[in-house]
Amino acid sequence: MKFLSRLQETEVVQGCDKTKLEREFYDSLSIVTEKYGITVQDSKAMPFPYNISAALADLRAKLKKTILDWKEIRLIHHRNRTFFAHEDRFNTGMTLYYIPVIPLHTILEENQSSQTGILLLSIYSYLYKVLGIPYYRNDDCYLNSTYESYEEMISEDEDQDEDISAELKNAKTVGDIMKTKIFDAENLTAFETRLKTFKAKSDFDKKTLKIAKEVYKIYTKYPTERLDRKYYPLRFREEEAQDSYYVTMDNYVSFCASIKGNLFECMCQFINEDLQEYGDIDEPTRFLPFDEQVIKGNNFDFEKQVFDSLDDLIALWQNSNF
Repeated sequence: MKFLSRLQETEVVQGCDKTKLEREFYDSLSIVTEKYGITVQDSKAMPFPYNISAALADLRAKLKKTILDWKEIRLIHHRNRTFFAHEDRFNTGMTLYYIPVIPLHTILEENQSSQTGILLLSIYSYLYKVLGIPYYRNDDCYLNSTYESYEEMISEDEDQDEDISAELKNAKTVGDIMKTKIFDAENLTAFETRLKTFKAKSDFDKKTLKIAKEVYKIYTKYPTERLDRKYYPLRFREEEAQDSYYVTMDNYVSFCASIKGNLFECMCQFINEDLQEYGDIDEPTRFLPFDEQVIKGNNFDFEKQVFDSLDDLIALWQNSNF
């Protein structure tokens, strides 16, 4: 007795028109096999869904021997249509996009009614409340556990650096204060007004205004889109080893305490050593149909604008005196 393999992309089968799915599957399969010059076993005589499952398993086995990026070929069901597609990722450049809150706190402490500080609060609120960027004082944030692990590590050191200990304490205090400010819904409601009434008085102000305009443009065009809208975590994919670990979005995109000082330098070293132990990296992903059919919105326009703005925001702080 031979057990038939089950369809791994189970979501493709659920709620689909059997006849339509089979036709589209075999039509798309023929495009893939022709492109790569391979032959897949004829499974059409098998009962549904085992026919598709068997063809899919055989296809993957043949692709594995033929091309290096065989895992990037996926069976997709999109808007009542089933097809094979090639995975295409947005390149984040293996960059840590850590957004500091302490310098913003410093600006607001110096002047609570600072136009610059208040406009930056609107930017931060969008990043946190709409994009869903993790905040380092939240329990489910990677940097939260990283700060705690680092604090625990240095507490066991007899020659503990008092300055870094003080920075860690300040990171917690300021982080909790700023979380409340950033979460305030008024920051988003007043975003447009703050932009229109802003008067730049320094080079820092001008750069802040430029970034705010970029971010507000994204916000108005994509008012509810989250940064992880095109993430398909590698840990959920089949045929991965149980001990495989991947760099996830919250590992490299997050709010942090500061991007200057001894604590940040030590944390970066700590984080880099940690992430080097991981395998591949989760990045925004789209799927390009082999039949070259155009899918509306199947692009990285949103992601490019967001990551470009994050680059500008982080550079603003890196080059400032705050």
